Amino acid sequence: MTLTDHTLAWPRRRMHHVFAPDGRAVVAALDAGLKYGVKPGLGDARAAVRRIVDGGIDAVLAGIGFARATAGELGGRGLILALDSEIPSAGYGVEQAVRYGADALELKVFPGNPERTVLGELRELAAEADRWGMPLMAEPIPVSFAATEAHTVANVADGARIAAEAGADFVKAQFVGTVEEFAGVVGTCPVPLLALGGPVKPTPRDALQLAHDAIAAGAHGVVYGRNIVEAERPDLMVEALVEIVHGGASVDAAAKHLNAPL
Repeated sequence: MTLTDHTLAWPRRRMHHVFAPDGRAVVAALDAGLKYGVKPGLGDARAAVRRIVDGGIDAVLAGIGFARATAGELGGRGLILALDSEIPSAGYGVEQAVRYGADALELKVFPGNPERTVLGELRELAAEADRWGMPLMAEPIPVSFAATEAHTVANVADGARIAAEAGADFVKAQFVGTVEEFAGVVGTCPVPLLALGGPVKPTPRDALQLAHDAIAAGAHGVVYGRNIVEAERPDLMVEALVEIVHGGASVDAAAKHLNAPL
C-alpha cells in the first residue's frame, strides 16, 4: 500500500497524522479506562504513553480525559478520540475533537444487534465530522462483543462495508478466518481497514503473527490495545509491530525486537 493507492485521495489532511506516508498505521488503543477504569498497563497513563511513543507508535486511540492528561508525552503522534458513550456523541464529539487537537474520531457500532446498532449515530456523526473535515473511524462489531458466534467472516465483511457506507473514513475490524478470507473482508471495504488485536494472545509471537497475517491480507495496519500495554516491554512490542507493518518484516525478524536487553 502506497500513498498513490489511497492517501492522496483522502480529503482530510488529518488522516496523514494517523497514517504514515506508506498508507499504513500502528495504533495503540488506550481507551479501556472509559469503560473499565484502571486496567493493567494503563495505571500510570503518562508512563504508558511514553513507552509506546519510544517504540515508534503512529497514533493512539484514547478518551478525552486520557488524551488531555498525556498530551505532553504524546507529542506529534496522531490522536484518535474515542467517543463511545451512553448518549449519542454527534452533538458534542466533533467540536470536542477539534478543540483538543485530535486527528480523528472513533465510534463502535453493532450491525445486526436487535436492540441498538448505533448505526444512526454513526451516520449523524459522519455528517457532522464532514462539516469540520474531521476523519471518522468506525469499529463495527457484529451483534455485540459477547455474541462471538456472530463474528463470522461474512458478518465482519458486511459490518466493515456498512460502516464505510455510513460515512466512516476508515474502519477497524476483527481479524477473522484465514489470510485469504480476511483479504476478502479488506477487498470489499472501500476505505482503509485496520485489523484489531483483540484479547491478549497466548504469546507475544502470536500477536505479531496476527499483524503479519493482516498485512498479508491487505490491511492498512493494526489497532492493538492489551497486546501492547500488557506486554513485558510495550516499547519493544511496538517496535516489532512497526517492523511488520511498515518494514514488511517476517514474524521471526520482528520477534528479535522482543529479545532486546532490558
